[in-house]
Amino acid sequence: MFASEEILSLDERYKAHNEISQIKMALEREALFGEGRLPQEVVDLREKQHNFLYYQLTTTARTVSVYDFIGRPFYPALSDLTDIQVSREVDRLLLLLGHHGIEISISDPHSNADDRKLYAFLIQTVFKREIKEVRLPGINYSIDYNYYCPDYTHSCIFIADELLTGLFEHDYERFEGCLSDHFYINNNPLDDLYQNVIDKFDKYRAYLENYMLVGWTVEGIEMDENQRKATVHLALNYGLERDRKPLFTNKGHLVCYGNKSSWWFIHRIDWPGLFLE
Repeated sequence: MFASEEILSLDERYKAHNEISQIKMALEREALFGEGRLPQEVVDLREKQHNFLYYQLTTTARTVSVYDFIGRPFYPALSDLTDIQVSREVDRLLLLLGHHGIEISISDPHSNADDRKLYAFLIQTVFKREIKEVRLPGINYSIDYNYYCPDYTHSCIFIADELLTGLFEHDYERFEGCLSDHFYINNNPLDDLYQNVIDKFDKYRAYLENYMLVGWTVEGIEMDENQRKATVHLALNYGLERDRKPLFTNKGHLVCYGNKSSWWFIHRIDWPGLFLE
């Protein structure tokens, strides 16, 4: 979000934000309640009194939009801004929101929240959110980007990992959470479809002979959010079990679909030695 973050990886950025938030919270608690300076029972009493005051204020406070709460700032239309201008506007609005005690968090460190998506989220979603018009030190509102704009890309990577780490297990029970239910992976062992799936995985392991999957890389994801469909392209590294060093690589892909609860499942597996649809 800020220019200095461009040199950090996604995980480093997430860790840095967490550390900054913890430092900020510690300073606020010291200033408000004397945490670290006063006896714990005094700190607890002050905190209870502070929370009760906030509750009393909310019972009579009016409900306003976030946009009104922060003073109805001017913001240009997204289509009128260059990429650099969008980044500056995002920084400006985040600082303004923070000044009024409203924090925008990104709970998923691998989220694909670029500045254009963040800007649209701020002006289209955050500004319309309603809150109580209470201004009290130490009282902050947190709005999670991923709650409103879930990152389906990361969901697809997660279920791909679930599948790939379970390929050489003694059974396939863990696949229940990542394969579409039309595969019947553990619904009814007497069902012909169930046995067909097991046979395909057994033939795949036989096809590899003495080799096994020792690593993989997600090379790209084609996402169609309108159809809730994604194709995950993989580089599959194979080696021998005793040393687990990659000796050769095959390419393949998974086709995933998401349901209404935003959980994604694998509907098709297509790579050398294993085709399942």
